[in-house]
Amino acid sequence: MTVGVKEARRRNLLLLAGDKYFRYYAKRGRIVEALEKLLRKAPEDVYGAEAFGAVAAQAALHALDVLRRAIVEARKDRLVYREFGVVYDRDLVGALDVARSVAAGGSGLYASLTYLPSSLNAPEYLLLRKLAERSVKAAKELAERLGISGQVRGEIDGRIREVRRLSASLPRGVTWLTCRDAGYVDWLRHACASYRVLRGLLSGVAVAGRAREGLDVVFLDWRLYEIYIYFLLYEAMKELGYAEAECAPGLCGDGDLCFESGTRRICILFNKPHESSIVASYDGEPAERLRGRPDAMINGGRRIVVEAKFSSEPQYITLGRFKAMAYVYEYGADAGLLVFPDLEEKRADLEDEATLEIYRYMRQHGGIAMVRLRDGRKIHLVRVDPAEGSSHSEADEKARARLAKILREYMG
Repeated sequence: MTVGVKEARRRNLLLLAGDKYFRYYAKRGRIVEALEKLLRKAPEDVYGAEAFGAVAAQAALHALDVLRRAIVEARKDRLVYREFGVVYDRDLVGALDVARSVAAGGSGLYASLTYLPSSLNAPEYLLLRKLAERSVKAAKELAERLGISGQVRGEIDGRIREVRRLSASLPRGVTWLTCRDAGYVDWLRHACASYRVLRGLLSGVAVAGRAREGLDVVFLDWRLYEIYIYFLLYEAMKELGYAEAECAPGLCGDGDLCFESGTRRICILFNKPHESSIVASYDGEPAERLRGRPDAMINGGRRIVVEAKFSSEPQYITLGRFKAMAYVYEYGADAGLLVFPDLEEKRADLEDEATLEIYRYMRQHGGIAMVRLRDGRKIHLVRVDPAEGSSHSEADEKARARLAKILREYMG
């Protein structure tokens, strides 16, 4: 496979799944985590933020919103927080500290333990004010560079005004404190993550398979792919006539996608174990942590497990094939789906050659193949390749149609 195809696949994946990345984490109330996970050391091939204007705008909106909430929490702490300390006075103003009072000797002062108001000009508030000012500047520059207009620009401008208004009451001043030392206060850590993302967006956006922590904005391709598949399943269920619904207790959990059609209720779990696992205990102890975590599971009436692999390596896809089969048996599923973009033709062992043979069949039969097990259950292999066709939108349509075709067999 050429470097150009790999690059196009990653680029199209970001176009297809960038906004879904934030939707996924926002639905679970984990948007700070989403921002922090983006902060990595970028590889050499960085895209200008202009190439992904919609994704960059969403990242900026969420960063500004996290910053706004951080300032609100800081202002609240500044009003109500008290520090426990020692006061020396001729009168008791709290609990007597005998040892310190004795040490005070003949001064006639008592040592009292009491709560004191926090310093109004504590370094944390000084740093937060500086972060707010720099974040506003970065957000304005990013919006201009992206040429954003209309509703999105209005939302960004609105958040900027709110950050300015809230931060106006924070103290100004010079502080030794930096974001490297800010982890002990949640709201300050969140503000640092917001600023770093906004500043990183000005340098561009990257997509990589792996990257160590840093100060650039880097989406991990395998994570984007899993989230993309998750929302493709959502769209396929809607296409089959299911409507999104409130999650039924006992069937779905927090953060799951829930659907209904008539009296039928279905939920889609993402990267989490389920009580239907046959794994009960380990050495006499509960074994919840040993249960498999399919990338997605459709549960309700019929059960389907999904394994997504953003790879073209035959060996890796072979492992995914057996992993999907293992999940089918662990969860008593009716079927398993193995979803991947492509396979490279290269020398392989017998198991990998069998996977390549299946893929050759898929190329001749609409990007889908089915392996039937002896007990009647099936493993479906599905090509979902963001680089397939002439555009990312064409690739998206093909992928959604394939998944809908398979799901119709079980959920239609």
